[in-house]
Amino acid sequence: MDEKNTSGVKISPTQTSDLADLIRLWNDGRVMRWVGFPDGLGYDNKGVVEWFSAVKSKPDCHHFVIRDVEQGFCGELYYEIDSSHHMASLDIKLVPEAQEKGIATQAFDHLIDIVFQSEPDVESVWVEPWPDNKAAQRLYRRCGMSQRPRPVHLGEGPSYWELLRSEWSTG
Repeated sequence: MDEKNTSGVKISPTQTSDLADLIRLWNDGRVMRWVGFPDGLGYDNKGVVEWFSAVKSKPDCHHFVIRDVEQGFCGELYYEIDSSHHMASLDIKLVPEAQEKGIATQAFDHLIDIVFQSEPDVESVWVEPWPDNKAAQRLYRRCGMSQRPRPVHLGEGPSYWELLRSEWSTG
């Protein structure tokens, strides 16, 4: 997948040269508290290289970095396809300095476009924000997602937000 640029926000497939930025993101408790790690993940160079190798070996996993013309590295985007259920789980994380500037909305909208344009068998995309993460819920709502009953096959989780292909608009 080629690099995409939306109003100064660039989304590109993760490369080895991006791994140091990901370590910084993942070890920041201000970011990772929303996924249950208030002290960060504790990644080092060896751990992130192993992670990257594992992600690259899975054809249904796709990881991207977000950069902004003014700020540089802003965060990450990820999607993983569940082909048996025709859906893709999405994820986004931004460094604190990039939050509340519209970067997440541009990046996440673009990720949704990437999934629906490049994955014809995917009928829905979904996320599971923590109920107290109101900023994430506002982001997902801006991007057309809505809270819905959680599918049984996913098991327990904090919440379930979804956007169906039939509801998606590239505009």
